[in-house]
Amino acid sequence: MARVFSGVKPTADVPHLGNYIGAFRQWVALQDLHQCFFCVVDLHSLTVPWDPEKLSRRSRSAAASLIASGIDPERSVLFLQSEVQEHTELTWFLTCVSRMGELSRMTQFKDKSRGTENESIGTGLYMYPVLMAADVLLYRGELVPVGDDQRQHLELMRDIAERFNRDFGDTFPVPDAYIPAEGARIMGLDDPAFKMAKTTERPNNLIWMNDPPEVVRKKIKRAVTDSGGEVLASPDKPAISNLLAIYSAVSGRPVAEIEGEYQGRGYGDFKKGLAEVLVDFLDPFRRRYLEILDDPAQLDKILDAGAARAREAAQETMHIVRDRIGLRRH
Repeated sequence: MARVFSGVKPTADVPHLGNYIGAFRQWVALQDLHQCFFCVVDLHSLTVPWDPEKLSRRSRSAAASLIASGIDPERSVLFLQSEVQEHTELTWFLTCVSRMGELSRMTQFKDKSRGTENESIGTGLYMYPVLMAADVLLYRGELVPVGDDQRQHLELMRDIAERFNRDFGDTFPVPDAYIPAEGARIMGLDDPAFKMAKTTERPNNLIWMNDPPEVVRKKIKRAVTDSGGEVLASPDKPAISNLLAIYSAVSGRPVAEIEGEYQGRGYGDFKKGLAEVLVDFLDPFRRRYLEILDDPAQLDKILDAGAARAREAAQETMHIVRDRIGLRRH
């Protein structure tokens, strides 16, 4: 069994539908095949100004969301990144073998810092790809589920691992990207040109996984559609194609089959059907999520146990790393 590492940043109280379909559901399936470490990467939230109360609440909520999605703490290691101090220790060691040039080329850093004076950019934003590399290498991760926006960071991670191995001896597996089977790409309900986004200020952009039924129905009713009234996936009908992709992803039915069911019935009937399918799909998550948050002591017990298991693996790696780089007494 290969080791898999993946993390979720606690930037919202719950995931949205796109997060679940594109990531969480894939992670759940990985538990049957690999040894998995799933982490709430709360340290990554410190790269931009943060509210301490929100960070604490959202970190717990992110863990609850993973469990409600199907992550089993008995089969996988589930923990908060900040509760395993070896993450920051290894980050410093890897920082010392990283290069300013390669960090300056990171697209996300360039995008987020564009138009901003250097003096006002936090160094955490510049350095966080090294922390991301430490997250994976600390557990000797071999597979990393990544989306398109993280491929460059994975390549940097591989470069750092190879450089460390070259300079100090074979220490880290060089991780590979885990590319799941092609799934639905879930776009915004109010604009199908952009993905659903946790940080959006447009409430009708997305479906939160804990949205109650009446809210789901209202958001689907307001979702944009294309000209005409034919329920058909087509490049020139991005809005209805997106809604069909959502319907297919949550129902497990092929798009063509759904198109056939709504042939000649128009957008109104289709939206009503999609809303009810979504309500039924979200109900188990919402109930389980609320149940977990209603028992904080049990959630603490799960996170404590996960952190202990993560520390055990992390300390084993760091014992080797410290010895290899010369931080030892003889």
